[in-house]
Amino acid sequence: MRKYILLFLLFLVQLLPVLGQQVAAPIGSFNRQTVKIGELVQYTLVHRHESSREVILPDSSYNFSPFELVQKNYFPTYTRSGISIDSAIYTLRTFETDSLQQLALPVYVLDGEDTLQVLAKPARVTLQQLVAQVQEPLTFKSETELLFVEERFNWPNLLLWIVAGVVFLSLIWFIFGQAILTKYKLYRLRKDHIYFASRYNSHVDRFVKSGYGQSLEKAVSLWKNYLTKLERSAINSFTTKEIVMFYNDDEEVNTALRLCDRAIYGNMAEADPETGKALHMLRRFAKTRYKHQRELTRNAKTKR
Repeated sequence: MRKYILLFLLFLVQLLPVLGQQVAAPIGSFNRQTVKIGELVQYTLVHRHESSREVILPDSSYNFSPFELVQKNYFPTYTRSGISIDSAIYTLRTFETDSLQQLALPVYVLDGEDTLQVLAKPARVTLQQLVAQVQEPLTFKSETELLFVEERFNWPNLLLWIVAGVVFLSLIWFIFGQAILTKYKLYRLRKDHIYFASRYNSHVDRFVKSGYGQSLEKAVSLWKNYLTKLERSAINSFTTKEIVMFYNDDEEVNTALRLCDRAIYGNMAEADPETGKALHMLRRFAKTRYKHQRELTRNAKTKR
């Protein structure tokens, strides 16, 4: 019985080299013979095999010691006349200090439920030594001079502040925007009315004291221009009749404008009491319209 077991084992030993010869070994090589510590080097792995075989090349989970894998590039399988070629380039680096370092990558051949690992012949690189001799004890060189460092503008920080400012202002405008806009409109109304009243009174006083006809014309023209801006309507282009109709036949406006027209077109040399009274009526009416527009502006948000 022992004789038969020995014959069977001998048969297996003779059969293994035959099985190993069925799959050709891959070819692995480095792109240069010398390398520095931490320097990138490329290792090319090429395997020729029958197209009927399924072959797998090492991936990032493989241990590339004494090297570290930085990047891998696989190429599509090329097949011609029943022979396929699989290839890949591995970008590696080493931090080992051995003067001679080698690597032999395998390929995995799938055969049914079995996997056969076939190694390439070791490829070697020589580590280039940058320090030829180390003195003991080590000497340290001190550098105490300050170096000028160019100031760089912090653009990301500026962008962050701009975005934060825009968000903050948008929030303020969303909460208080309508109130701010209303305050501004009221401010503009008040400022325009004060400016109108000051110039209007100046023209009226000049007319009352001197009877100067152009002062009367300027006062009436200023009154029309002010109401044009206040009412947002082209009142300064209306006739007296159209202005009266615009204000719903207001008796005070009708009387004041007709008295002013009579004085202007009648070329009055002196200011009479009726014309002075008419100018005061126009001033009072302008103030009334100003108060009306002010209330409309204040209540605009409530009406919305």
